Amino acid sequence: MKTPISLIALMLFLHPVGYGQKLQWSLPQKVSERSYITECIGENSSGLYIMKRNNRGQSHNIILERYSDDMRRSVDKMLLTKHGEYFIKFFMDSTGVSMLYAVPDKDKKLTQIMLKKIGPSLNDIGKDTAIFSVEGNDPEQAMITGYRMKTDPDILVTYTSEKNDNPSSYNYILFDNEFKKLFSGILSIGSANKSSIEQVCFTRDEIALLVHEELKNKGAGRGYRFSIYDNRFGETELNKTELFSDSFSVTEGILKPDFKNNTLVFGGLFANKDSTYVKGYYFWQKDLKTNKSSYNYTRFSRDIIAEMAGRSNHLAGIFNLRAGDLALRGDGGMILSAEEYQETHETVTDINAYGVAQPNVRNFFYYQNLLVLSINPKGGVDWHTVLRKDQVTVNDNGTFSSYLLTVTPDRLLYVFNDLSRKNWNLSVTEINDKGEATTGILVRPQNYEGRMIPQYGDQVAYNEFLIPGITPRGIVLLKVTY
Repeated sequence: MKTPISLIALMLFLHPVGYGQKLQWSLPQKVSERSYITECIGENSSGLYIMKRNNRGQSHNIILERYSDDMRRSVDKMLLTKHGEYFIKFFMDSTGVSMLYAVPDKDKKLTQIMLKKIGPSLNDIGKDTAIFSVEGNDPEQAMITGYRMKTDPDILVTYTSEKNDNPSSYNYILFDNEFKKLFSGILSIGSANKSSIEQVCFTRDEIALLVHEELKNKGAGRGYRFSIYDNRFGETELNKTELFSDSFSVTEGILKPDFKNNTLVFGGLFANKDSTYVKGYYFWQKDLKTNKSSYNYTRFSRDIIAEMAGRSNHLAGIFNLRAGDLALRGDGGMILSAEEYQETHETVTDINAYGVAQPNVRNFFYYQNLLVLSINPKGGVDWHTVLRKDQVTVNDNGTFSSYLLTVTPDRLLYVFNDLSRKNWNLSVTEINDKGEATTGILVRPQNYEGRMIPQYGDQVAYNEFLIPGITPRGIVLLKVTY
């Protein structure tokens, strides 16, 4: 999961470039001592909505902001200032936003889940209403989470009253976009303190969970494994697909609903059971019309391994490769993006001002080449592209590395900092439907005198994305429209 970056108030000015895009920048804003986590909620007819939360208390004193088409902040408001209130999720409406939050009732020993409707002026629309309740008066312990798929208006809320970090079951409620209840039930995923839900995807009728299971006896291999649980809403039992065998194990992957082709899709990477070298990719599909699922493990070709690991490398796999994004093809296939990532640590001894030796730890973050695979509905590779990048930083948690993927109707856009020669150009690689790639510089550092943070950006429209940045004068936000 990508973590949001800390930002402060955003007020934008225009800056044109000659690469076929429109760029809009914020005026730099100084970061106060109370750093805020900023997340993009989304964009609708009334503007762009941004949420800010304090690092120390992310569930209270939520700041909601709206920006106009020219990206100037129009209005802002602080929410959930009362003691005990607990933020759950914002959801976009046609003109405003809806917010779910929790309020504990100690007398009744339950937690009310409240719905607040907010208009474009950030004024409340009507009174807040309770849509359901959870037993117990500790809303954080209730582990309440809200989900919405980007291409579907329905909303799923999961929660549990079990008093442990890894519950064996979750309650769920499926709402339509007006928060009218469609289905409710229980999702059982295994033994407590052993399994946890990693990802959730759903349609109006079907749900799928990627479940992470800790292993008691780790041995020489990895100490976890994954399974997919799926079934129709309302069914008492979930179907289980184990993403491991005696030989192979899926190391990670991404679940998505494919509404166009009426399927659920999972794409991931697999390795030998006790190895960190990724051997190939895993493709799982469930046809929601026939209720049949299929899967296949496919090894990387020698060409793919050679491009990623080097022609002189005789290893039948790619080291430290992890799944980054999954984009759906119109024909039922998928495009899987996987990035080379590694973190290392080094202890060095420095002499301080008093002549005393003092050990210091240096943390190195490596975000290297990106492999893009276009996989057809039968599981074969139609084309692959290797995006070359060399991002190595020290003691920054890899904040300025990795990439942002934006999917447009006719191409894929991979936005990243080019750290080669330490020039910090914000670059973009465009890949067309044949796998042909072209790379150019989107913004040069002298244009803003700072560093952009692509991996904390977000796509807010089919042809528009946002990227935060840090300058000597404060925080900025870059909006790019194609």
